[in-house]
This record gives sequence, C-alpha cells and structure tokens, in this order.
Amino acid sequence: MSTLIRNIGILDARKATVEQFKEIAKMMNIGSVVIRPELKAEMLKVSMLNIGNILELSDEYKLYVGQTTISRQMLEDAENGVYLCTVGQITVDEDIPLELLKEKLKSIYIIGQISVPQNLHGTLMNAIGKITGQVRIASETSKMIHGEIILSDGYLQSLEDDSELSIMGTVTLTEKIDAGLFKQKIKKLNVIGLITVSSEYETLLRSVLVENATLNVKVVKADYHYLPGGTKLDAFTLMTINKHIISCSGQLFLDEEITSDLIKEKDLTFIASDVVYFPKSVMAEIAKRLGEDTKGAAFEPGKLIIVSGEQIFTNARLEQMPDNCTLVVLGELTIDKTVSIELLSGKIAVLDNYGQIETTKDISSILQSKLRHNEGSMDNDEDECDNDKEDNPYDHIIENAGSYTL
Repeated sequence: MSTLIRNIGILDARKATVEQFKEIAKMMNIGSVVIRPELKAEMLKVSMLNIGNILELSDEYKLYVGQTTISRQMLEDAENGVYLCTVGQITVDEDIPLELLKEKLKSIYIIGQISVPQNLHGTLMNAIGKITGQVRIASETSKMIHGEIILSDGYLQSLEDDSELSIMGTVTLTEKIDAGLFKQKIKKLNVIGLITVSSEYETLLRSVLVENATLNVKVVKADYHYLPGGTKLDAFTLMTINKHIISCSGQLFLDEEITSDLIKEKDLTFIASDVVYFPKSVMAEIAKRLGEDTKGAAFEPGKLIIVSGEQIFTNARLEQMPDNCTLVVLGELTIDKTVSIELLSGKIAVLDNYGQIETTKDISSILQSKLRHNEGSMDNDEDECDNDKEDNPYDHIIENAGSYTL
C-alpha cells in the first residue's frame, strides 16, 4: 500500500504511527509538517519535494491556518498557557496587559506575518520558537484592526480625525466616497494583506498608504461594482447598485426575489471568478448577461443550501431540507457518520464543493456521484482518498487542504 500526500498547507503528523509513515510513498508541496521528535527519522525516509518547514512540536501546540488573533480572552482562558503554531496572518490585540502576555504566552511558531503593538513586542519575541516571515510593530497611536474593512463614507465617519489604521486582512475602496472626508479621517494606513481600490481613488489611497513587503494593492475599474466571494445578492441591494457591471471575486448567489425585469431595468452584466448562481426563473435573461468566461449555475427555488463557516449535517438536519437540493460548500461541512445514505441521496441532487467535507467512506462515495464543481477537499474517516490506479501508481492520495491531520 502506498500513499501520496500533496498540496497541504500544514500537515499535523503528531499522532501518526510508524506504520502510517511507512505507507507514505511521497510528500510534495506542503507548507509545514508538524511531527513528534521520535518520528523525524522515519519521516526522512519518505521521498519529499517542496516541503517548507519541519517542526518538532508537542501535543500542547494548537495549529492555526489563515487569519488568527491572540486575544486577551484566549490568554485568560488558557489554564496552562498558550502554545501556538500559525501559518498565515496573526494579530496580537492591543488591549492585552503586558504581564498577562508574559505569563500565558509560552511559545509560538510563526510561518507568515504577525502584527504586534509596540509595548508587547519584546515579550512576544521572547516567546517565539521560530519565525518565517515578518513581524510588524504597530505604533502606540495606531488603531489595530483584523478582518475585512470596506472604506465607505459611513465607516469613515465612525473614525476620529487623523486616524492611523493598522489592518491585517482585506481593505476595499471601490464605491463612491467623499475625498475630503477621507483626508480628514485617515492620516496613515498600514495594511498586511490585500487592498482592492477603484482606479479613481488610487492616488488618494496611496497618499496615506505605508508601503511594505506584505502589501498587495489591486487596482480595479471604476465602472464596476465589486463584491466579495460568497455574497448573496438580494433584490433590495441590487436596486441600490448604480453601476451596470457587477464583479465578484468568487461565488455570487442571486436571491430568488430577483426578477428578469429588475435585471433588464438595471441593464446588468455579471462577472465572477467562480460561478454565478441564479434561480431558474431568470435563466433566459442571465444567459445573455454573463461576462466572458463567467460560469452560471441555475437552482430550483427553495432548494439552494449554502454552507459557510462550520456546519454539521445530521439526520434531523437533512429531514428539514427539501428533496433534490443544490448544496454549495464554502466552509467546513461535517456529515455525521450516523446519517442515512438513502436520506442523504434523496436530499442532495448536486454538490459544488469549494471548501472541506469530512465524512465516512460510504457517504463520501455517494457525494462523489453528486459532484459538479470540486475545488475543495473531501476527507473520509479512513483518512484517505482513492484515485484510479491507471492514472497514478498510488493506492491513496491525500491532497488540496489548508490543514490535514494524520
């Protein structure tokens, strides 16, 4: 038996056995591998290609992928202290008392970027076991923000004059704003992450922007209305949009209340980097209004199920769903092992997977037959994925996940 593991952000192998490692034929394109010290020799026998980091960590360490925050609550709740290994962007909240950070932050491994208030920087550095990336110190006058910020007039009005913002995440400036208000409210803007800005506001933005190596500025067309991936657009919001081209950086979902007449009245064109989902009642009109290379997918009214964040499907949950649904997974979906396969099969007609699904091998087999789009991962409780042996020499393949536990 041979296994291939590839395209994984962080592979947690701390609970793996020697026998499991002997079954691994190859590991490739893995950001970080976390193992117990006694397993390192066995791991080095595996054929490896493009492995970022090998970390020897105890079970005390919690692993995080993506955006993470060290908060006061996290530290206070940790009876035995905090041990972290993070891959991505991490923020240290500014309201953490120095003594609390000294007492509770025992050790941290950082693969990515971290933003820390100036008064906490020294204590943080003392706790770092290893860092691959950048530490950014936020000034005492800077307001630290983590997540997604839309720079609208309403948001600007909530700020004090001459604010200094330190943001880890995404910033969007694409809709009409008052340039005078922007200059009045923002003195300095420091961002770790992505800024999407309309071309008409690029000069204004760069006048306050602090350039750094972790900043990505995306300049977009001024006549587009931009929406983040996963947006569900209802009829009321659509009526307030004053631009004729709607562009989405992911999946766009049109509400069932949206009519063909409304789309025609607004003279809209839809562009999405993934798929535009729309009710079948507007199919004829939408077919004429999808941008070049934009995919469309129709759904039956009342039968679109969107999974974002973390959700669990049980028999009780499935019984509440109508038959023959379109299921779109954007986040993490766990399907309980007691779920009836017959019930599941009748409830889900089409599956589009952009996230992660965890289930049993039998249920995974049923879901594979429902797949239309598969850009995520599906893990069964045997921790393996089967591939056609005619296409590859491996019995099992584990692939395409932000994090995976052996």
